[in-house]
Parts: sequence; C-alpha cells; structure tokens
Amino acid sequence: MEQKWNFSFFNNIFKLEITFLIDLVAIAGFFTYTESLKDTIFLIPLLVSGSLASMASGVFNNIYDTDIDSKMERVSKRRKVVYRNKSKMIILLIVLFAASMIIGFSYLNYVSVIYIIAGFLSYAFLYTVVLKRRTDLNIVFGGIAGSFPALAGSAAISGTVTPAAIFIAVLVFVWTPTHFWSLAIKYKDDYSSANIPMLPAVKGIAITRKYILINSIFLAIVTIIPFVYSRIGLNLIYGIASVPLALWILIPSYYYFRRKGEAKEYRKLFSYTNGYLTIALILIIISTFTILK
Repeated sequence: MEQKWNFSFFNNIFKLEITFLIDLVAIAGFFTYTESLKDTIFLIPLLVSGSLASMASGVFNNIYDTDIDSKMERVSKRRKVVYRNKSKMIILLIVLFAASMIIGFSYLNYVSVIYIIAGFLSYAFLYTVVLKRRTDLNIVFGGIAGSFPALAGSAAISGTVTPAAIFIAVLVFVWTPTHFWSLAIKYKDDYSSANIPMLPAVKGIAITRKYILINSIFLAIVTIIPFVYSRIGLNLIYGIASVPLALWILIPSYYYFRRKGEAKEYRKLFSYTNGYLTIALILIIISTFTILK
C-alpha cells in the first residue's frame, strides 16, 4: 500500500508536534529577556533556526531507529519510507541542520546558537544513540533536550540567560517524564517487541504509575516556585495561575494512579500533560509580556 504524503506522514518524519512545543518553549524563554516590542524581530530567526534543528534531530532519530521501528506497530509505516529513502533522508538531515546553523549564526547571538546545537545533540545523540536502548531512565536524562530552547530564546538578543528562562528549562525537564511515560504505557507492547527499555516495558505498568505520580508531585512543586520566589521574575499573572496549573497535572496523575485502568487510557493523561505545558508557557509569555517597557 502506497504511503500517503499527508500531515500525519510529515508529522512522523519531522516530529512536528515536538517542534511546535520546542518553538513555544523558545518563545517563552525569549520574552523573559525582551525589553521592547522592537526586539521581537529576533523571534523570526530564532524560530526558523530552532525549528530546522528540531526537525533535523527528528530525521536523525528516524534514520538511526529504522532497525527497531520495524518491530513497532505505531511507527512501522514511517520506517518503510525512511529505510527505502535512507540516502535522501541523510541529505535532508544535513540540509536542515546546515540551514539552521546558517540562519542562526547570521542573525542570532552565538550563545543562542550554541544552545540550539546543544538541543539538537542532546536529542539526536544523548537520547537516541546513548540512552534510549540502554536504560529505563532514558527519557529522564534525555528530556534535557526540551530545556535548551528556553535558554536559546533568552540568549537570542544579547547572550543573556535570565532566571525565568532557567525556570522554564527546569519546568520542561521535570515535565518530560510524566508526559512521555504516560504515552509509553499505551505502547508498552511496542517497546517490549523492539527491546527498548522504556519504564513500562521493563518494570511494568504498576511501577510506572507510581513513578508518574511521584514525578507529577515534583512537577507541581516546581510549577509554583515563582509564586513563592519572586526573584525568578514572573509577575502575579503566572504566580496566581500556578496553583490551579499545578493541580491540573497533579489531580489526573493521582486519579489514574488510584484507578489502575487499562493501558490505553493513559493516552488521556498524555493529553493532559500537553495541555499543562502549553498553558504554562502561554501564561509565562503573558506574564513577561505585560512588563515589557
């Protein structure tokens, strides 16, 4: 059956959903430093360079994982296309990353570009090559890839990394295990078939539920830090909203921990985590935007 070249296909090849979140993290980091609306011109090269690097890391992940993707029903169709066009995919990877670097070094502060490179390397090599097939803590340490865009965004103008950008980086890092383990529970059999040591495949769903709840408690605590520590630099818009936002992630995590439902139900918790991060980043952007000079 011929592969349809639709949005779903391109989303699988370039991991566009991840790129969208990466861009939102970068925008949030950017506004923690910006002092004038005139600075927003730097958003264009930041988002273009960051998006291209993110898509390049997704292509690298697909190329490297062709051997295991054939054993996973969720991505088997993607694997066929990548495997049959491997040389073209390698060229695409090089073009995407090269374009990212050209735009970044031409229009951004070099510190920002270094963080973009670090994000690419941490996903492509630290997670995909080093951690993914070796440890059930792969997504914990590999999740650092999602933190670098906040630093890149903050540094885009002058190379300065703000306390608020560091907070965003920590928030995304702590959010990642709850987010990904929720999805991994649903696809536990896929990871087992491919011999990938994702937590649910190695230690079972019951243990993973417990770890999700523990991580979500930690995430809820991190969420409200700006409310009790004003030096981070986020105003009361985020501070007040941080408490219900913390409950947004904590209540569903506790509910699914106690309910002990079927694996497929954890896709709903995965959706909650997406909503949580999106709302958190939008609140941070609004919070910083209201204090622009």
